[in-house]
Amino acid sequence: MQSFFRRFSTIGGFSLLILLLMGNALFTSRRLNQLAASQLWVVHSREVLSEVAETESLLLDAETGQRGYLLTGETRYLGPYTNALAQIDSHIQTLSRLTADNPREQANVAQLGNLAHQKLDELQETIALARAGHIDQARAIVLSDRGRLLMSEIRQVLASMQSQEDRLAAVRDATYRQTLRTARISIAGATLVGILGLVILAYFILGERALRERYTQEIRAREEWFRVTLKSIGDAVIATDRNGTVTFMNPVAESLTGTPSAKAVGKEILSVFPILNEFTGQVAENPVMTVMNLGRVVGLANHTVVRHADGRLIPIEDSAAPIWDDRHQLIGVVLVFRDVSAERKSQDILRKTEKLAAAARLSATVAHEINNPLEAVVNLIFIARNDPDAPPSVVRQLTVAEQEIERVAHITRQTLGFYRESSTAEQVQVNALLDSILSVYSNKLESARIRVERNFGACPPLHAVAGELRQAFSNLIANAIDAVGESGTIALTSRSVPGGETGLIEVVIADSGTGVSPEHLDHIFEPFYTTKKDVGTGLGLWVSKEIVERHGGSIHVSPSGGFDNLTGAAFTLHLPCEWKEFSPAAGESS
Repeated sequence: MQSFFRRFSTIGGFSLLILLLMGNALFTSRRLNQLAASQLWVVHSREVLSEVAETESLLLDAETGQRGYLLTGETRYLGPYTNALAQIDSHIQTLSRLTADNPREQANVAQLGNLAHQKLDELQETIALARAGHIDQARAIVLSDRGRLLMSEIRQVLASMQSQEDRLAAVRDATYRQTLRTARISIAGATLVGILGLVILAYFILGERALRERYTQEIRAREEWFRVTLKSIGDAVIATDRNGTVTFMNPVAESLTGTPSAKAVGKEILSVFPILNEFTGQVAENPVMTVMNLGRVVGLANHTVVRHADGRLIPIEDSAAPIWDDRHQLIGVVLVFRDVSAERKSQDILRKTEKLAAAARLSATVAHEINNPLEAVVNLIFIARNDPDAPPSVVRQLTVAEQEIERVAHITRQTLGFYRESSTAEQVQVNALLDSILSVYSNKLESARIRVERNFGACPPLHAVAGELRQAFSNLIANAIDAVGESGTIALTSRSVPGGETGLIEVVIADSGTGVSPEHLDHIFEPFYTTKKDVGTGLGLWVSKEIVERHGGSIHVSPSGGFDNLTGAAFTLHLPCEWKEFSPAAGESS
């Protein structure tokens, strides 16, 4: 109520001041118009007096020129007469026009015109007689009283006109001065009223301004408190107006979107907060428009990601809530969201752990079932290989078969935890190990017409578990065979390179396949992740990486065109030349 009264007082004061100033302006305007009219009449009187004096001067000059010509006979004295003859009618007409509003003056002007022409006729007559040589007659006319009487009458008329205009001029000047004084008083009064009104209004305005400033400071303090609070919370916050234009972003939102608040404010929400379906890649529904339409809190659909400014897709969980003003008008929307990448990874790890646990139980069961038949097969191959009648080529094939079955048996015993010698390291020649693996796949390579390029350099022996390295290399070579298909090329390279304390052996397995696509690159070493659909288990590369890292080495992949002009992927392994820190417990976990 007090605010309404103060507002009404301010508006009423302004209105009253405006009315007073408008009334005074109208009054002053009328006075100024009267002042201008009075000034015009004063100027008018002065013009009439000027014309009267000029007319009298012309007639006197004409008479002087006539007498000079009569006395000397020289025509140069006729200049004033000729000038008067040419201008006298113009001045009389001007006097007639200037005194058109005054009948008495009009009568005087008519009489003046008649007398002036009579005077000019008399002068013209004497000049004509003189030019004709009748100088005595001309002088007789001059000496007569006719010219003098005409000039006397002319002076009387001019004196009457001048007297009347002097009286009118005095009246008009007095009126002008009175109007000027009134206008000055009016202007001074308006100025005083304006100053007084402005002083009063300034007092009220300053009071209102001080009150408003106090309210503004309170609002600013409250806004700053809210701003600091929003900036301090761990979730990302974006606020928009009713049109979906960003008005606020906290630092967490800046980090998740990659857009600074200074650039985001004023932009449309989807240009700052582009959200997509994680699986289809389609643009998700605009949460701001949904809230504006429904007028309630809504959440994002499952599997929603936000595209970072650098192109990364970040999984988020989000809720959008309406912002109401004190009149319950919907004025905007606030978005609160957070990065759930860590939760997704934890869930993925949990799922993979559960899969690995199930796979371990299944593997233990399968390994237990096949371990005894494998021992029988090993014994049969041993007997066949040692048969003196067996051909040498068959003996070689049986020897390789025995090695592979021994590797399978090694894996089964390792799975069951029965075989403790699996952790025993020995001297391993990398080149010989690669050759033995290629010989196992020789039939498959020949049937698919796959060309193998061997680029083996001199490498020192490795102190490693031969069976595990064989398994790791076999997985990589088998993947390369599957990748190149028919008539492809596989390149195997080994060499010794500097690194670590004792040096490294580098092994590169590259192929001419299609390579690894970017969407698969970050996941190929994860368990149960496969691109082979129905023929892959998703464990080969994961097992290979585990074996290499357990031997103190590393494995890296170039997705395409990474080696020796081949178009496919290239896997690069680095293994230390002397490895003495193998953990038996770690060996059992593979």
